[in-house]
Amino acid sequence: MTGRKGIGKLAALYLSSTYYLVSRTKTETSSWCLDMSHVTDNDIPSMSRQNNVAIESNEFWKKHTTGTLIKLINVDLRNIGEKTIEGIKARLADYYSFNDNNVDILVALRQTTNDQIVFGKVEKQIAFKNFYAFFNNTNTDFCKKLAKKIFLRTSIPEKKFKDSKDEVYYKECPVVLLKKDFETKGEKYFLQGNGKESEKSYKYEMCGWIGIHSTIEKEEAKINDDVFLKNKAYQPNRLRVYVRNKLAVENFMEYMQNTQAFGKYIEGEIHFDILDSNELPDIATANRQGYKADTDRIATLIQILKPIIGALIRERSDIGTNLRKSEKEYWQAKEDAERAEKEKAEATARVAEEARAVAERKWQEAEKSRQQAEEDLNVRKQQTYFLENALTNDDRTSLYNTHVIKCNAEDIDGNLKFLLKKHPELSNDEEFRAIAFAVNKIIMTALNFSIINYDFKRHIEHDDIGYFIEQYFKSFSAKDSRITVKVENTSKSYIGFPYQEVTMMLYNIVSNSKKSEATNLAVKIFNGPANKLVMRFIDNGAGIEKNIDLETLFDFGVSYKRGTGVGLAQIKDLVENTLNGTVSMTRNNGKGVTLEVKIPNENQL
Repeated sequence: MTGRKGIGKLAALYLSSTYYLVSRTKTETSSWCLDMSHVTDNDIPSMSRQNNVAIESNEFWKKHTTGTLIKLINVDLRNIGEKTIEGIKARLADYYSFNDNNVDILVALRQTTNDQIVFGKVEKQIAFKNFYAFFNNTNTDFCKKLAKKIFLRTSIPEKKFKDSKDEVYYKECPVVLLKKDFETKGEKYFLQGNGKESEKSYKYEMCGWIGIHSTIEKEEAKINDDVFLKNKAYQPNRLRVYVRNKLAVENFMEYMQNTQAFGKYIEGEIHFDILDSNELPDIATANRQGYKADTDRIATLIQILKPIIGALIRERSDIGTNLRKSEKEYWQAKEDAERAEKEKAEATARVAEEARAVAERKWQEAEKSRQQAEEDLNVRKQQTYFLENALTNDDRTSLYNTHVIKCNAEDIDGNLKFLLKKHPELSNDEEFRAIAFAVNKIIMTALNFSIINYDFKRHIEHDDIGYFIEQYFKSFSAKDSRITVKVENTSKSYIGFPYQEVTMMLYNIVSNSKKSEATNLAVKIFNGPANKLVMRFIDNGAGIEKNIDLETLFDFGVSYKRGTGVGLAQIKDLVENTLNGTVSMTRNNGKGVTLEVKIPNENQL
């Protein structure tokens, strides 16, 4: 165990400054002492032969015919816990490679003078099931020791991941086995002590296993392999180099000068015996704990290991990158889903709010319509009341008889139209046409008699004439869709006027607009200057030819369109003789004409 570099390895334990070694072969026993009390890093430690070394476990020692005994005195175990002692044992176990089954290391620890000396076998405990990627070119099959899948920490909380406490999750990742297609052996000339190449070439070969851990965080690594050990006495992330089956370098990664983060995740045991060839110069450091880094044999080993370690690091880096990508995609998808759900909820809320607003508007419109209908009904009742009171008894009888005649004539007219629909050939029958013309004449006569020619008594009432006109046209618009009437009433008036004749005036105005094929009639009522109430009736009809004097249209019996020539004369008579006002007509700049009525408004509200 001691060899040329074994002395330095013992000193590396840093447990004591004084070591005793007793070596027994089949032919002789020798004792040695290594005193490191006054040795510096630049000194070469030396061993002195001892005649007698006290062996407390002499009975146990006598049972072995061969072996090496190491005795450490004045070992300071203060502040060293049970786990640290296990770490020391693990470091002792590393003095031989994993596949060296011919060597046993026994350790006895006595903490008080009364403790019995009991030796126990030290076994390697490598956390193989924590390796994510693995290289092996030995004859040993490590597949049974490796896990098929390891767990890597993630932030994605899915059922297929193994969860831990504190809401930490781990993803299963398949373990990667590297192929053996790396250059691990060769033959070359190496430098001699004089700086020249050797006269003959030397064969060399790197043999061993190297793995990269999934993690070196102790608690997380134990989820993959419970034997994972890491403390101040033992670090598992080391690339150990063995020469002649003995530990030569505890961590060759320091020679590799690898600065990648995952370089700290490398652990392995490799053999490279050319480092200690008896035919080549000794390249060990002065303290016998390693090799000089600037030698060609170290460079050769580095050249062999670089592609292997690089491949292991790439595998671990790639799975880390993929996991982070999966995490980003997961949380992005989750964020998108939550945003979509939020937008959907907001859209649903908007639709509900719009539906509520529509329902509210419909209710308000219905309520407004109901109020308007009620108001119109009151106006119609009021108008009917005045019209009925304005008729004499004889007037009522005549109106009733006229209504009966009109209804019967309309009934006959309907029957004739139905008969014509069944027998279109009657349209050319002279008798049928004569009957149809006669019935139509009766209807028109009754209509004109009831509307125009009645001799109503003039019953004057005081009221808001602007409001009266406004309500009249509201009722009219609901019954006649051939012309649209819009009323703009800003007047304030309270004057005496005959309801019947004003109604007839409005009827005549609408009738004239229809005859001129107007589709719109604008009515504007407002308080004008000099205490005048102004009423303007503006249509968009065909208008009146320029060669016609507009003043002649108000003469009785004059008509340039189809009509009797009575309507405008009645309007002039009403305005000038009853309302003490004036009436005039002008052509519009565009289409149609404007009829303007001005009456005194002495009792303005």
